[in-house]
Amino acid sequence: MKPPFKGLDMETQLLVAAGAAVAAGCISCLESITAAAAAEEIDHKKLRVAAIIGQHVKDQPAGLMKSKADELLGTHLSAYKAAASCPRYDEAAVRKTGGTFTTTSLCGGG
Repeated sequence: MKPPFKGLDMETQLLVAAGAAVAAGCISCLESITAAAAAEEIDHKKLRVAAIIGQHVKDQPAGLMKSKADELLGTHLSAYKAAASCPRYDEAAVRKTGGTFTTTSLCGGG
């Protein structure tokens, strides 16, 4: 396949695209890029590294925002891992923990 853009070889373009797809949260993009990379016989380990870098780039602003919210609002967001479901503020849990921020699920659970 001919690279769609001049200046970078096909492997580099697909690795950049894989990282960007992960950073953008575009599942269909990642699926098509992965298929194209397989067709080009690009090393799967390189794709994994590109995906990890993309996720790292995506996560950095969120981490900085958590730290700033903690500083300005006293939320303790940095102490919590990302929720796997829909979080909400749980006043009862805050009372039980003496004012510590917690989340619980609105999406069919806890």
